Amino acid sequence: MSEREFKTVRSLTYTQIQNPIYRPLLLRYAGELAPPCVAEALMKLLKRI
Repeated sequence: MSEREFKTVRSLTYTQIQNPIYRPLLLRYAGELAPPCVAEALMKLLKRI
């Protein structure tokens, strides 16, 4: 994940996280860089959307 992608993910609002455009980027973040608790919460949120 590039620094630009990382900064994009970190700056997303709750509403933007629900946008399907960001889903692949959020999945990469959850799998590669996010702390376990954040990754777990993010995966639960993405499954509901």
